[in-house]
Order: sequence, then C-alpha cells, then structure tokens
Amino acid sequence: MLSMMFHDSKFMTPMLPRGAHLLRVRYKENRPNHLRIDEQPRDKYSVSNHWNADVAHNIVSLLKCLGIWKLQKLRHLYLDGRTYLPITDNDAALPNIQVLTGIAVNQGIENLFAKGRFPNVRKLGLYSSRALESKLLSSLHPLCHLQTLKIYFDLFEVSSPISFYSTLTKITLLCASLSPAGLGVLGSLTNLRILKVRGVMDVRFQFTLDCNESSFHQLEVFKIEKVDVLQWTMEKGAMPSLQRLVIERCDFHIMPPKELWCLTALRDVEVLYPSQKLAKMLQKLRTRDGCKLHVYPPN
Repeated sequence: MLSMMFHDSKFMTPMLPRGAHLLRVRYKENRPNHLRIDEQPRDKYSVSNHWNADVAHNIVSLLKCLGIWKLQKLRHLYLDGRTYLPITDNDAALPNIQVLTGIAVNQGIENLFAKGRFPNVRKLGLYSSRALESKLLSSLHPLCHLQTLKIYFDLFEVSSPISFYSTLTKITLLCASLSPAGLGVLGSLTNLRILKVRGVMDVRFQFTLDCNESSFHQLEVFKIEKVDVLQWTMEKGAMPSLQRLVIERCDFHIMPPKELWCLTALRDVEVLYPSQKLAKMLQKLRTRDGCKLHVYPPN
C-alpha cells in the first residue's frame, strides 16, 4: 500500500510545528480506484476524536492539489468527515464514483447532487450542521442506484416520502432529534432492510415509534443507541421481517411492546447497558422458541 502525507496544502516536510495536523492519502496499488484521506495521529499513542476545522480545510486543499474532478476512474472516495468538495464552475462530474463518504452538506454539494454529477453512487455518507429537510433529500433524487445512506444531522424534519427512497436498503442516522413523522416516513420505505438510529448528544433525544400494520415491512435489522424511548407501539402486521434487534444505552419510559417479542422472524435480541428498569423487565421476559436474548453486562 502506498501512502502520502500532506500538511497545510503541501506534502509533508521533515519538521512540523507542534500540534500540526497531518493527513494520510492512502491507496493500494492493486486497488487504484480507491482513495482514502484521513487524519494522521501525531504518534501511535495519540489519536484525536475531535474533528478540527483546520483538518477539513487541509483536506479540501489536498483534493484541489490532486485534481479530484479529473479522477474520472475513481470509484471509492473515503474522507475523514465534514469535508466540502472543491467548488467547480464547469460540468465536472465523477461518473464512476460508487462510494462517497465524509461529505459536508452545503448549497454547492446539493446542486452537484441535483445535477446528477455522481450518477452511480451506491453508498453515501453526509454531514449536515442543520436540520435534515426535504430540500436536501430531494437533491439526491438523481442517485437512482443509492442503496446505503448514512447521515449526521441535528433534526430529521422530513414528513413525506421522497421518491429516491425506494432504492435504499440501509439507513444509518446519527442525530440529535428524530420526529415521529420522520420515523413514519422511514417505516414506509418498501425496501429498507437495515435501520440504525444513534443519538449524538450527551443528553439522549426523545424517541417515539408508532408502528401501524404496514410499517417496516422489509426491515430485518433494527438498532437504536443512546435514545430516550418515550413510547413504542406496534399494531399487528408491523415489522414482520425483523430478525435482529439491538438496543444499546437506551432508556424506556414505557417498556417495549409485547407484540415485539411475538414476531415470528425475530431470532436475535441484544441489549447492551440497559437501564435498571429495562434490565428488570428483561429478567422476567420469556422469549419465543428460536429467539436468543443477550444482555450485557449480565445481571
């Protein structure tokens, strides 16, 4: 594997000031269509979990140096989060890109999506510093091959289905708030098989899930993490395909519905770091034959 180092818009020099941010540009010679750019720790004992605006600026500068819009054969571009793509005034596109992650959302990237500059993207990872609205999601309409979507955002405000959703099979949401209407939209997606929802704030956001008889018909894996579940109801016929459920560090004001434990497809339930109230309920729970319950830490 070949690696290059980058610092302040120039390739790395032998001596760097204390606290400088280094970037790694990595690709394997046998996979020339894969490009990964991330932050290089100062030493093997120092790994920062805090994203710095200077790092994002340096990545943008590096993408310009690499002539990112000229890499027409590039298929996989992995960026280390919250990075704006360099602005282009022409009709530049990346027609072969299939995986595009770590992209910060602004008007420029929305326009690029809307104009179909990434027609073959299958997997997309976005960062939005504002509420996730229908306007942004509508700009993704030309991505007719999109299957996997991962978004960091503040609030999911979408209240009606967007047509491009029909291709999505996996969605990961890392957010500070998720409205019941937004969850209703997710429940209506006909091909969604994996849904992961994770709170990103120190204080868990409140989560209400009301499933009717047509909700999440194809969903096979459901994971919720760091959320405060106010209510979870299920009508007969909801989540008929659910096979795996993961609940991690969640609080429940009302315990999960009894209909959940009766799902015939459910095979694996994993509960990590439950609240005392939830742990006590799980001690008394008798799952259906063929369904395994794992609780950690064990009581």
